[in-house]
Amino acid sequence: MSYFEGKTVLLTGAAGGLGGEFATQILDLGGELIVADVKIESLDGFKTYSGPGKVLARIAGDIGTKEGTERFLAEIKKVTPCPDIIINNAGIAHLGAFGDVPLDRWEKLMNINLISPMRICHYFLPDMKSRGSGHIVNISSVAGIVPLPNGAPYTASKHGIKGFSDAIREEYRKHGIFVSTVHPFFTRTAILQSERFGIDIDTSEYPQFLIESPESVVREAINGIMQKTDFILPGPAAKVIDLARRLTPGLFGFFSRGLIK
Repeated sequence: MSYFEGKTVLLTGAAGGLGGEFATQILDLGGELIVADVKIESLDGFKTYSGPGKVLARIAGDIGTKEGTERFLAEIKKVTPCPDIIINNAGIAHLGAFGDVPLDRWEKLMNINLISPMRICHYFLPDMKSRGSGHIVNISSVAGIVPLPNGAPYTASKHGIKGFSDAIREEYRKHGIFVSTVHPFFTRTAILQSERFGIDIDTSEYPQFLIESPESVVREAINGIMQKTDFILPGPAAKVIDLARRLTPGLFGFFSRGLIK
């Protein structure tokens, strides 16, 4: 029996590159999904799914604000008292020196990438504790373990979600609740074309062998989730970067400064 079979799974950012892959692979493993994204029409592809799993609900929710997140959580509560698994996958990025990024842009990024996942966890953790089971999966990035030059807000949000996850993991482990973080490197999704401020970076010039496919990232992430792994590094680049930052931090800093100018 699959770890996901028969479990209710809340997946945010379900219409994105990684989100779509998470949805497909979890449904194929028998999961019962609540798929969520900003616009309901972006979730139309889930209307016709038929397979081992099922789509319980499609929910539009803007988690870029406190009020939007509260409305979103109220909609989730109409579907289930508490999901078995929560995958906080929704996220945005932009590139540019911190002083060049408009304040409203980086505050929205922090809301979507960090504050709203914390709100979602805060809302459901008491119910998970009472039930004695649950699994929270927070999608971070390699930018959650090393700095991304010209990506200070993104780096802060991803370091933040890792630190938050590490803390609640220790707080709730004794209550049967597992917490995993996923730290992919560059992946072929729309996030590579994120908004730029004051710089012009062509991601097509990145070494293509380093860029992972959504399928492989999610496959390895799901394997880690099923094994209740705390810290998941999908793909060889993420594993090498993690090793480099622990063994030779100075060398990694030189590499990262050359990658994003």
